[in-house]
Amino acid sequence: MEIKEKIPIMTYSQYRRARRLVRQCCNYERGNCLALDDGEECVCVQSISYSLLCNWFRAAVLPLDEPLAAALLYRKEQKPCAVCGQPFLPGSNRAKYCKFCAVVHRRQKTASDRKRRAACGQLGKKKP
Repeated sequence: MEIKEKIPIMTYSQYRRARRLVRQCCNYERGNCLALDDGEECVCVQSISYSLLCNWFRAAVLPLDEPLAAALLYRKEQKPCAVCGQPFLPGSNRAKYCKFCAVVHRRQKTASDRKRRAACGQLGKKKP
């Protein structure tokens, strides 16, 4: 994972989503960080900061929320979805839709193609 910016700063909504994710970290216990614990309790840095400071959180926990990870780690490479406007990390230069909207768009396109083929007679009558 290559990180372009040194320490990304989060908006309030991103901070709230990250706070929910922090609780899933294996080093998080009752508001304290076990990785920083050297005999004294140490508050989890990621739960009180608007920037990504914890390397463990960045590498292991943040990828669980793909839209948040794309928004924070890959700001320059991301594109807005043509349907919902949510930023996403495209797999190619032709990608227009985020993963969730792409599934819906594919189903709509398939249904439209099926309807068009049926109207012009390409889908002959089915044998019983």
